Amino acid sequence: MTSRTNIIDKIFTLMLVSVFFTNGITKLFNLDQTINWVESFNFYTEIVYLGILVELIIPVMILMNVYKKISIYVMIIFCVMTALMFHSDISNPIQLTQFLKNIGLAAGFYFLDKSEQHNYFRN
Repeated sequence: MTSRTNIIDKIFTLMLVSVFFTNGITKLFNLDQTINWVESFNFYTEIVYLGILVELIIPVMILMNVYKKISIYVMIIFCVMTALMFHSDISNPIQLTQFLKNIGLAAGFYFLDKSEQHNYFRN
């Protein structure tokens, strides 16, 4: 693998995980609003704290190659679960877009794992 390819891989991995870390920080600073939003779906408040932990810790683990494969699959599950739990009203165009974005991010993590396994896009 060339140095240039490695840098490009890191940039795209950073782009993939940055949305989650940023959302985790935003949720942490707007905790009351986040809790109210989750409660409006009749879910337990505790999942807010779990979601924030996932969004803050797992992206860093992926970037640092710490339990990377497990972390990638945690993010796949997280993306699919949040799509199904919070964006399942696909009759609403905005919710459909959010649903598809989460599914697309799950696919991105899947391909990140596969590129690591099979050396796709490598010289």
